[in-house]
Amino acid sequence: MTDGGWAGTLHGLWRSVAGIGARDELADLVLPPLCTLPGVIAAWGLRYGVDRRVSAYRWAGVPLVGPLRPLACSLAAAPPTSTAPPATSSLSPTSPTAGPSPTPTSPTAGPSPTSPTTGPSPTPTSPTDPAFHRPAPPGVPAVVDVTGPGALTEAGVVAAVVLHLDVAGEWPGTFIALVDATADTAFVGESLTQVADVTAEVLRRLAARRVEQQQHTRDALLAEASLQMDAVLDSTQTMHRVPRMAVPAIAEGCLVFVCEDGDPELRSAVHVDMRRLSALLNDPAAATRLAALAKAAVAGEILLDEHDAAVLDSRSVDLQVLRARGRVIGVLIFLFDRDPNHIPPSSFLRDIASRAALAIDNGTLYEQRRHDVMTMQQHLLPTRLPVVPGLQMAASYTVGDRVLEVGGDFYDVVSRDDGTTAALIGDVCGRGVDAAALTGMARHTLAALVAERVTPARAMSRLNSRLRLDGSWRFVTAGAAMFRPVTPISPSAPGSPGSPASPGSPGSPASPGSPTSPGSPTSPGSSTSPGSPASPGARGSQDFVVEWLSAGHPAPVVLQAGRPARRGRGGGVPLGVLPRPRFGRSRLTLSPGDTLIIFTDGLTESRDERDRMFEDDAMWTALNRLREADAPVETLVNELSTAAVKFGGTKADDIAVLAIRVEGSPHD
Repeated sequence: MTDGGWAGTLHGLWRSVAGIGARDELADLVLPPLCTLPGVIAAWGLRYGVDRRVSAYRWAGVPLVGPLRPLACSLAAAPPTSTAPPATSSLSPTSPTAGPSPTPTSPTAGPSPTSPTTGPSPTPTSPTDPAFHRPAPPGVPAVVDVTGPGALTEAGVVAAVVLHLDVAGEWPGTFIALVDATADTAFVGESLTQVADVTAEVLRRLAARRVEQQQHTRDALLAEASLQMDAVLDSTQTMHRVPRMAVPAIAEGCLVFVCEDGDPELRSAVHVDMRRLSALLNDPAAATRLAALAKAAVAGEILLDEHDAAVLDSRSVDLQVLRARGRVIGVLIFLFDRDPNHIPPSSFLRDIASRAALAIDNGTLYEQRRHDVMTMQQHLLPTRLPVVPGLQMAASYTVGDRVLEVGGDFYDVVSRDDGTTAALIGDVCGRGVDAAALTGMARHTLAALVAERVTPARAMSRLNSRLRLDGSWRFVTAGAAMFRPVTPISPSAPGSPGSPASPGSPGSPASPGSPTSPGSPTSPGSSTSPGSPASPGARGSQDFVVEWLSAGHPAPVVLQAGRPARRGRGGGVPLGVLPRPRFGRSRLTLSPGDTLIIFTDGLTESRDERDRMFEDDAMWTALNRLREADAPVETLVNELSTAAVKFGGTKADDIAVLAIRVEGSPHD
């Protein structure tokens, strides 16, 4: 081949560089063209592994198999007879200690166990001898004579042109071109150097591609980790999700320590071999060391040393402090059994720890805030409902889960000494501390005035004036249902309003009439007042006249035996909007067994994913089902609230429901 012919071949090699996707494809690219050079009989390639032994053999021409493999190793390590002048190369020598396998003193002999010397006739070394050096530096082609009987000399081989290749971050290798007596070894050496340059560029591109792919993988892991850890706002669930996300994608084991009362406590741990993890945690020495590492890390000191991996039954250990919002909240300990090259960098582990810390802290803050909201909401509601002869009462308050602010819904029941019972309900616009303050003021104002025999209309008018005077932009919807028995009940009758409840009677502190705290979105809390079962007869069979007054509040619902649930009349304008309030009024009579249900708009306006409201159809289905089942008032308010929450999902608002039923059978 002429120089011009080789130039075209070399040009083709460079054009093919971008198409190589793996190192194993290199041999088919670069070795066959070498065999087209004048006088070249075969081209061989050796790749070395981490233990300095040949890990791969490649060839073109004479197959590199059987006894020729130790011969190739001997040629790679043999001292050069001469040095071929190379062309300018971009190869950069790295560590010369990762040398090839030993060479025999005879081309056909096996490896020699002796050590090399610095004299003119070195003896090849053991493949694991750390003092082994190549006879020629990387990037410099060397010519080695091949003499004596053997397969190569029979094929006409008289010499081998050898070139060692080192690329930073890659396993080293060796090119061997076997030539006959007609070969121009200088030209072969120059061509070999050019092929090595092509190979080095391919390796660099492959390395850059691996780095890019690893970065993409790590970015995907970080994104998935954030998604998984942020999917819940429960700190306990988050602590269990962190190690499950890390194992086995990032490490073979992961332990989560979280600070409690200043000391880190193990809250969650996962390992690819849970039996090993169990044995590790039950080993006093390992458990003590883990606790010491975590405690020191929280204090700002990393105590990891070379013995910790053995103590913790791992090849290596990494420790990352969990920091969120300027506070140390715990420690992540990673256990690795994989090759060191496959362990993620510390920067990536720090990112994982940072996201885990933020997710855990978010869950903790959410739970604290939710507890505060629930506590405040509880104080805005009555602690219990009164006991009223002839009436059964139950209330439910469900906290919406969309935001962590106190809602403005309220209800109350006032039993007056004139035999009238007032059921109050309202909803303050907005949420938060300001809305909570206005809610408490509105509820207590209305309840106190009505208890003093002020009519609901006058009580609401006074509240309207106060809202206007304060200049608040918040308005209040309110409703009041005044229950008056058709046959008045004497205030002095046992169990009547104003008389003390006897021990064990309904409504006493130990009775089912005591309220629970405001419920969670899936478990509404309720207050109940079952009436006065100790006073049957006329009281359980009388009718009640109900006068409803509404200031922009949703109309109540009436349940009667043998009839579908029906809506009452609302109307009016919310308080705080007009100088003189406008009310909606209605009147109805409830017979024994009839139930009046009043509620806030969180019930009716709960919307599903198709933007349908609960009151459109689902509410009536639930009401009629509960009516036909003759559900107790406690069951009625709880199941109705639960149905609305399930219907609305995460869009559910706060829901207050108050049900009052006239005692007695519908057939009395």
